[in-house]
Amino acid sequence: MRSLLALLALLAPLALGAVTITRTSQPPTGYEVTITYQNASASNVTISSLPHLTDQYSTSVWAWSEFDLNEYKPGDFPSNPQAGTYYSMSQTSPGNFTWTRPFPGGTYQYSFLLNCANASLCNTTTGQEITDPTNPPFEVVSGSELVSTFQVPFDPEFQHYPDLPLNQDYALPYGNAASKGSISIGLYHSPGSISPSPDIHDYVIYLPPGYNTSNITAYPLLYLSHGGNGASADWQNQGYISNLMDRLIGTGALEPTVVVMPTWYGILPNTTNPQALEQRNYPDPQTIASLYSTYLFPHISTHYRVSNSSSRRAFAGLSQGSFVTYTFYTNYTSYFGYFGFLSGGPATNDENEAPPLTGYVNASMLAQNPDLGTRGLFLSYGQYDILFQDAKRFQEALDDLGIRYVSRFVPFGFHFWNTWQDAIWHLGRAALWKPLPFSGATGHGL
Repeated sequence: MRSLLALLALLAPLALGAVTITRTSQPPTGYEVTITYQNASASNVTISSLPHLTDQYSTSVWAWSEFDLNEYKPGDFPSNPQAGTYYSMSQTSPGNFTWTRPFPGGTYQYSFLLNCANASLCNTTTGQEITDPTNPPFEVVSGSELVSTFQVPFDPEFQHYPDLPLNQDYALPYGNAASKGSISIGLYHSPGSISPSPDIHDYVIYLPPGYNTSNITAYPLLYLSHGGNGASADWQNQGYISNLMDRLIGTGALEPTVVVMPTWYGILPNTTNPQALEQRNYPDPQTIASLYSTYLFPHISTHYRVSNSSSRRAFAGLSQGSFVTYTFYTNYTSYFGYFGFLSGGPATNDENEAPPLTGYVNASMLAQNPDLGTRGLFLSYGQYDILFQDAKRFQEALDDLGIRYVSRFVPFGFHFWNTWQDAIWHLGRAALWKPLPFSGATGHGL
């Protein structure tokens, strides 16, 4: 009876608002996704932001296969969606739209284009692209997150490919209510900030399971940055960070850890164009680091039970956030014991630079700041990552100096969320809070 009930539970559809995920136990993927939408004023609806599928044989940093979801074969994986993927929904009755496809496992983002004759010409500026009202994104400022999200499980019978670790079920919800941490929005005083209100800035915080009832006096603390054109809510909305942390902690791979995800857009006015959207205001990494250290870090230390020891603090970030991480590594080295560079590094972007690599950490910097060689460094990037070269050069510079680090090369990875979810999973298992300095065995075998 228990086996029968378990089987029925697996075959039952998982309803996520307007997204229904059904285990079919049939090829090509074993899972099917149905998205529905109701809008009496819509004459046609297009799904956008879903990625193409690609494979490892016809893919590079600048080009990738563009397989429809119906063309899935074992070994295919979601690619960088920069090219844009559009699927027309079927209108079953006036105002009612539906769309069904097989999906391989992973986290997916999507939005709707309404009454759009040419999908490539419709975007948020026209007001025709919206998130799913029945599956709204997690966000701090209304309208700042442009996609809704869902997660499809991995089926090893239909999706297995021996050369690619495509199982990303670590991003699925973990355990029962007692095994889940909490995600909330925080505000702090930051003079000059223009968002979400004058002189007030925002962050998202993950508190581990049992935070409010435990007798732990000081938790380890991870600061986690978004990337270019991003925001503090990205890690939860697009990356399911709470699911990742719940599973890392619940399985014993990582001790309970507080994660703070701040926003650096809108942290200062855009003096070049005061009328520009705050998302277009790119503060330089030095400015971000200075403001965080002056206002954000003291706020977090005062309001949460987090450690004041550098050996229990880490800073990590993706893409442009990785450049911010590098600034903290080289200028605020003693404040953190660990640094995570996810798809990036110093951002020299000079593929033709010959040794010595002057744009990266070097012998002179190490002589002036020996702590650069004793931090716990984690580097992660994808095989098809647009910052592959920069991350690789950073790694080579560390090798030249004999600085130990843990690295994660993602064989299916683009400059996209599947790569960064993988990075957090391995950062938590292989690097965070491991004994310092790292040895050749740190992270081995995970």
